[in-house]
Amino acid sequence: MPPETARDTSTIQVGGGKLSISDLVRVARHHAPLGELAEEALADVKASEAWVAKTVQQISEAKLNDQQPTAYYGINTGFGALAGRSALDSVYLTKVLGHNLISSHSVGVGDYFDEEIVRATLLIRAQSLAQGYSGVRPLIINKLVAMLNARIYPAVPEQGSLGASGDLAPLAHLLLVMCSVPTPSADDTDLNLDCTDGEAFMPYSEVNHQLNDATTEPPYLHITYSASGQQTLWQRVPGALAMAAAGGKVELQTKEALALCNGATVSAAIAALVVKDAENLLANAELVTAMTLEGMRGFRDPFYPHVHEARGHEAAIQTAAQILRYVEGSEIVDEGDLQTNPSRVPPQDPYSVRCAPQVFGSIKDTLEMAKKWVEMDLNAATDNPLIFLDMERDYKTISGGNFHGEPIAMAMDYLSIALTELGSISDRRMFNLIDYHTAKTYEDPDKQINPQHGLSSFLIEEPKATEGLNAGLMMLQATSAALVSDCKVLAHPDTVDSIPSSANQEDHVSMSLNAARHAREIVKNIENVLALEFLCATQAIALQVKKVGNENLSVGKGSQAAFDCIREAGVEFLTQDRVLYPDIRKALTLVRNGTLVSAARQATE
Repeated sequence: MPPETARDTSTIQVGGGKLSISDLVRVARHHAPLGELAEEALADVKASEAWVAKTVQQISEAKLNDQQPTAYYGINTGFGALAGRSALDSVYLTKVLGHNLISSHSVGVGDYFDEEIVRATLLIRAQSLAQGYSGVRPLIINKLVAMLNARIYPAVPEQGSLGASGDLAPLAHLLLVMCSVPTPSADDTDLNLDCTDGEAFMPYSEVNHQLNDATTEPPYLHITYSASGQQTLWQRVPGALAMAAAGGKVELQTKEALALCNGATVSAAIAALVVKDAENLLANAELVTAMTLEGMRGFRDPFYPHVHEARGHEAAIQTAAQILRYVEGSEIVDEGDLQTNPSRVPPQDPYSVRCAPQVFGSIKDTLEMAKKWVEMDLNAATDNPLIFLDMERDYKTISGGNFHGEPIAMAMDYLSIALTELGSISDRRMFNLIDYHTAKTYEDPDKQINPQHGLSSFLIEEPKATEGLNAGLMMLQATSAALVSDCKVLAHPDTVDSIPSSANQEDHVSMSLNAARHAREIVKNIENVLALEFLCATQAIALQVKKVGNENLSVGKGSQAAFDCIREAGVEFLTQDRVLYPDIRKALTLVRNGTLVSAARQATE
């Protein structure tokens, strides 16, 4: 199997320390196994569980003594605007409260989240509950772990969350799969609760299809894609059928439904994957900029440390140094260096190349900020109320707002803007590559001729007699322009929009899930934009070598390694028009799985 889909066999322990984005990716994408709740977290989880059990017992005793029970939000009162309407006085009713929360909040719409997002969500929720502030049983955390290890994939619709009080709707859909209906005792009135099962996905097979043939609905099939381009075909099945692999459903006790539903967990799951993919995008952008620099026979000058140390932007210094490493040894870029004058003056390339370190450095700083906020939420207790047993007062719960997804929403908004810039500047470099024949010479600004480093129109060479017969790579930049335009709309900040809900109790919300979803779409778009630039840069380098007439002309070490990877993937030199989408797919796979960057870095170590 390709490295990005191969199973990771090293175990991760829930509650055994800080969870990193890398840990999350190992579980979400590479199916790393999880151990049950770590021993060091067990005591705190049990202590908060015991306090909830004690509180529920006091509620029952109050009822037996004809006393009004104390109202505890999240334990025996309604939620949101319904808080404080009444104080429920039986254990069964407190369980029904949680069941009704799940039922009433299962209102998501739209397409279903990919498996990796659902897996990341399950992991974050388990890690959050392991902090010991939520009042759940260790059993609940271990059930989440079992679902991950059994690769259970709840069907969770993408839309319907405001990002406060957390991602209620998508988490409710997940819980429908996980949880059973509470059973009344002999002393309780059976309320005939809604027993609607949740939905999950299982890999499609004739066996699964036959197991599910009791339904009268036609089979719903769902496809997911890996970074390698591999597809998995899933069939939607009842939640109970899927949960059998993890020991069946679990009946939730008091407060556990609320603890599982609260928190911007799905937002954080998507955000963590976005951050990981954004790191890969930035690394690819540095490499393709170096290749484009060679393709247009550009100048090294803008990348020397003298320029960037004069400003003091550390991230720009790092980017410039990396690009210089990739073009080290190149005989294609202008011969000017710190000892040799440039062969052409003034030594100035378009801003999309010359200013790449300044732009990439700003993006890198934004990415680091987003990573800090996201990793904070991977290890945060984000439900409400939280239980603090060290308080002197008897009322040990505190109602706060950790469920509010503002840190995730802002991280994704800022990163969406930054990644859109990454795509925008890539599109400009691409345009300059394929349109370089229109550049003016400094000797005669009014004369439109190919300068010394100019390339043939749209990176396709043809004799004068048939000039215009082939469109070359013209349409790659058109596709890029469409993708970048889409990103500019998606990058509109979601955090600036808040629509009150729940009778104005939830009067300010983060829209974190929308922000994360939009950032994820931007990532997908920019992956394609960079893949398109790689194709253009590879063709341009080949044309430069051909123009000089020396097949042994040295290309930069990093550029050559990436060039070779693209050729080995089956992308051939373009001599006449051909269908290009297969080449785009090959380049996209190389971008997503990090093959090009790995090869280039290895070549320049």
